[in-house]
Amino acid sequence: ALLTESVSKPNVHKRIDALAVRLRRRQLIGSREVALEVVRLFRDVVAGARFSPFDQLLAHLEEIGRVLQDAGPKELVVTNMTRRICMLIREEYQTALSNHLAETGGPSGAQTPMQVPQTPSLNRELSGTFMTEQDLPIKSSGALGSIFDLLGHKSAVDGVGRASYGFASTDNSPTASTSSTPIQSPSSSQILQRPSPATLNSNFASYMSDGDQSREEVFSRRSYHLKPVFIEAIQELMDEVETTYRSVGEQALDHIHPGEFILTLGHSKTVEAFLKNAARKRKFTVICAETAPSFSGRDAAVALSAAGIPTILIPDSNIFALLPRCSKVLLGPHVILADGALLSITGSLPLCLAANRMRVPVVAVGGMFKFSPVYLGEADWGMRDLGSPEEVLKSTEECVAERDGDELDETEVLNPYYDVVPAEIVDLYISNLGGHPSSLLYRLLNDMYGSS
Repeated sequence: ALLTESVSKPNVHKRIDALAVRLRRRQLIGSREVALEVVRLFRDVVAGARFSPFDQLLAHLEEIGRVLQDAGPKELVVTNMTRRICMLIREEYQTALSNHLAETGGPSGAQTPMQVPQTPSLNRELSGTFMTEQDLPIKSSGALGSIFDLLGHKSAVDGVGRASYGFASTDNSPTASTSSTPIQSPSSSQILQRPSPATLNSNFASYMSDGDQSREEVFSRRSYHLKPVFIEAIQELMDEVETTYRSVGEQALDHIHPGEFILTLGHSKTVEAFLKNAARKRKFTVICAETAPSFSGRDAAVALSAAGIPTILIPDSNIFALLPRCSKVLLGPHVILADGALLSITGSLPLCLAANRMRVPVVAVGGMFKFSPVYLGEADWGMRDLGSPEEVLKSTEECVAERDGDELDETEVLNPYYDVVPAEIVDLYISNLGGHPSSLLYRLLNDMYGSS
């Protein structure tokens, strides 16, 4: 049972359990389909949620996300959507809270201006924008004084004025300082002194009055009236996921040129839409690898050939021989990790290593919902899926041999469904927002999920 079970109605909890069962039984496959189901569920959860403080809603959504992620540990899109929805809701709440505090800032409705703390060494009031000769502790007979004479300023500095700035007087006037030890001028460290972080934090805390904190607590308890705003933000995210194929396809003409030979692996709907959109105005050839043992490359070749794109289907053993003729490699990864590594269909790693050896660029194509803030170490090895060994080696009685009456150990057959491709051998990431190099992925993830 959920710790925040009272937030949602019983029918919503039934939907949560049903989606968890589908993820656990692998009845829901595909990053886009999983993302859409999760966003729809969260939209219904927010629509029927009963929460008093705003933090209770966030805790409920995060708990639902953990339950779904535990049910399908290989579908990191669940975590992506959960964090992004929580960030969108938090941003809408902070905007509404800021507007509320601005409208009720003071007793009369006017907001009290914030006072900026003064720098300790710059507490002297300046009489003007530019310094005059009166601001300098040197007589006009000095070097700086002669400069002011050239500029037409008159000398009006006496010993008292100079002593007030901390310099000893050198004239013979009665008011001149007679001390043998001159007063030291302020050092550069004192002039450039800034308040410490502790001082700034205490000053900032003093600006937030008790009335502002109490108004924020009242607003948080009554934040249920913001549910239409939250639902609208979630709906915009759903529209973004639904239009991924079209928005990613719009980037195709910037990256595909006439006469190119493009190599693909597996059957990715995003890559298919990307190539079909480019084929409207470009003439190129696509080479599809069979991608054994699933042989999903055959489905991709049929779909592209039906769209009028010249397509060549090759066995996986011919990839290394045909790579020198290719201008780029297109991959549709299952998920893109925080460091830029790809979790892609099996066979992607040897393909990318061969492309890196032959200086053929590797391009990953995927929607923004596939970009995950999770690193490989945090995701654990459980997200690496193992397929049925029947696809690799049929189970027959001949698999078990006998020698001298002793039965030998059975053969262990592994059929990994995903390969992890390091970010160092991926040249470009194309999403519905454009192309991104691996060095700028951290900024993209910061904009999507926040600094947390």
